[in-house]
Amino acid sequence: MVREQRLVFGEVADLYNQARPSYPPELIEYLSELATLGPGPAPGRVLDVGCGTGKATVLIAAPGLTGIGLEPDPDMAAVARHNLAPFPTWSVTQGEFEDFDPSSDGRFDLITSAQAWHWLDPARRFGQAARLLRPGGWLALFWNRTAADDSSVRRDIDGVYAELFPTLSPHGWLTVGQPPVGTPPPGTALGNPNWRIFPWVQRYTTATWTDLVQTHSDHRLLAPEQRQVLLGRLTEVIEGHGGAFDHPYDCWLWTARRL
Repeated sequence: MVREQRLVFGEVADLYNQARPSYPPELIEYLSELATLGPGPAPGRVLDVGCGTGKATVLIAAPGLTGIGLEPDPDMAAVARHNLAPFPTWSVTQGEFEDFDPSSDGRFDLITSAQAWHWLDPARRFGQAARLLRPGGWLALFWNRTAADDSSVRRDIDGVYAELFPTLSPHGWLTVGQPPVGTPPPGTALGNPNWRIFPWVQRYTTATWTDLVQTHSDHRLLAPEQRQVLLGRLTEVIEGHGGAFDHPYDCWLWTARRL
């Protein structure tokens, strides 16, 4: 059976939920402000696209926003439902964003997508977002990316990949630099986009780092024996640096307003 890269996360849904990094509070505060800028009564209504296990969705729900988490993988969606259970104004729908049609429920004040926009159909994703947003609503796409880091532990981790798997990203989709958002087609009814960066730091131990790398989609596609060799070498590196290190992130946020 051919494994579709965008859906391999469900193979390790619980590990993904446990190991993937969170998002900076300043980002969530900014998203909450966007969701409540419109003329409708607060709280704002949100669609979180590719919500995964709800890592970002729970943070978005916490300030009192309402909404739907949309996730194509059934195992990831099941974990998201569990995580969002404390928020009764939220639900999780399993399905593809390009085919999603909540016509009976009206439009959204904010559509978010954390670490997932690049998996969607480039020909349809912006038009679908514009169709689902109310006029004046916002599309907000964000990614945690590895910040520039010349620390000795980072150099040694990169060296392991250069030796064992030179075509494999040491950071998975947490790579360095601006994420691949794409460009809305002409006439999509989205305004000029803006970028913002929210720097933050997360501390990792040997165990939490090796758990994290096992959730990257390209790492999931390695043969199990290859993945074990990689994990063993990464363990040696991090233990050699005291068993823990601080990892700098840049959370990149792309926003555009529905005209």
